Amino acid sequence: MKIPNIYFEIGAFLIMFISLGKFLEAKAKGKTSESIAKLMQLAPKTARVKVGNESKDIPIEQVKTNDVIIVRPGEKIPVDGKIINGYSSVDESMLTGESLPVEKTM
Repeated sequence: MKIPNIYFEIGAFLIMFISLGKFLEAKAKGKTSESIAKLMQLAPKTARVKVGNESKDIPIEQVKTNDVIIVRPGEKIPVDGKIINGYSSVDESMLTGESLPVEKTM
């Protein structure tokens, strides 16, 4: 009577590879969450809004539609909008991946 070959190591390797895959996936998700948190910290917290002939710094949450935002050279743009006066180069690398600033004008 011949004893059939039993392959217990295949089950062990299968469980090991699945566990390794789950571990690597969890590690990648953790790094992604950490990167997103760091990107959120880079965003500006205030916007310089034109009120009459003066400018006033207010939290981004208080910016309303049709407010005029003043962005000085080198500053980050706090909110979406369109240029109504002037021109400059804008670093859009976080949005588009372009390495060079893009010229923007009205």
